[in-house]
Amino acid sequence: MTARRFSLSSFARSVAIILSLAGLAAGTAAAQETRRIPPSPTAQDVQRVAAVVNDEVISLRDLENRMKLALLSSNLPDSVEARSRLLPQVLRRLIDEHLELQEAARLKLSVSTAEIATGLATIEQRNNMQPGMFEPLLKSKGIDPETIRQQIRSELAWGQVVRHELRNELHVAEESVDARLAAIKANQGKPEYLVAEIFLAVDNPRHEEEIRTLGERLIEQMRQGAPFAALALQFSQTGAAGGDLGWVSEGMLDDRLMTALSEMRPGQVTPPLRTADGFHILLLRDRRLVGQGLSNGPTVDVLTIELASLPSATAAERDTQLKRLRDSLATGKSCDDFEKLAHEVPSATTSRATEVPVAQVPPAVQALIGTLPIGTVSEPLEGSNSRRMFAVCARHEDTGGLPSRDTIRRRMEDEQFEIMARRYLRDLRRSAFIELRI
Repeated sequence: MTARRFSLSSFARSVAIILSLAGLAAGTAAAQETRRIPPSPTAQDVQRVAAVVNDEVISLRDLENRMKLALLSSNLPDSVEARSRLLPQVLRRLIDEHLELQEAARLKLSVSTAEIATGLATIEQRNNMQPGMFEPLLKSKGIDPETIRQQIRSELAWGQVVRHELRNELHVAEESVDARLAAIKANQGKPEYLVAEIFLAVDNPRHEEEIRTLGERLIEQMRQGAPFAALALQFSQTGAAGGDLGWVSEGMLDDRLMTALSEMRPGQVTPPLRTADGFHILLLRDRRLVGQGLSNGPTVDVLTIELASLPSATAAERDTQLKRLRDSLATGKSCDDFEKLAHEVPSATTSRATEVPVAQVPPAVQALIGTLPIGTVSEPLEGSNSRRMFAVCARHEDTGGLPSRDTIRRRMEDEQFEIMARRYLRDLRRSAFIELRI
């Protein structure tokens, strides 16, 4: 089993994309190659069709905007060579987004304009940008802001779909948790690895060589300075933001991947490694021995519920927004309840942190949750354009560096959930009418 996390919260991928965009805004032009770049599509060309997905069209304009975003956020030169390398994966992602939105529409699930607007405002806030700076940044790079709105919309919609359709199918048996905990104990003193991954799925054997070639080209771009995390955000088909898998040890990844990691030094990247489901490119960030120096005292599992507001919102509007969230959460009795109820409120997002050492909890948060009973929600912590509330999911005594059963169960659920979600999207692709026109 892999140690991936399938992100169910809001627009994490889109936020991370803009994190790389903001850092590149000042220096991208200097990194462009001097070779001649083909001109942008003409007004007549942009209406041409790049692909048909069931009864919807992806235009050349859509593809051009997404290509610019992929090149910019990955810090790749806007050259004929780079575009030809990235085209198949960029177009595939656009097709997947259409399938995700179509499935959401079929299930009568929707994303409101307010949720997308809040998403854009949150991106600005998290990147220390002044309100209103986001769209001009994209426009200055020749990118229609609608391409980011589309990403946010599809991420939010797909999160709703998989929660709606798959949540009740999750089941991790206690015996499986016991087996995973026993394996972790057996690995005490053995190496474990801090890993990031780019995963390229192979759904159709006919596309295997094409996908392998893409993996090799991404590695070549890394050698030329492209950041691993930015490439992972644009091209990896795992849920982990930036490709981060966290710490993994024996039994948590495919044997071939673990063997490759055992022969690497921190900072090295593997070639594309084929497993049953596709190609994996691994970055070894660090290594240590299992259990080494991990005893941090008592820990706590915390659910954070963030309610974002538009910068233009009045105090009365913010209070009304908070009351709606509180009323929704009032019927909850656990973190699972609160997470589900919060997702029903526009502008509310959630995230969970497990086994956080109590000593590392920020003082302002500790003041709210220090004696907070499990199954209740804290008072809000005020921010400039947001309010955060917290719920304690569990408290743990010092485990000597071993994860708790709850942590293991949640990780196994995440692994199972991501596999199910990938299969769901694969089945949508297989049953769809998809016609490429380029």
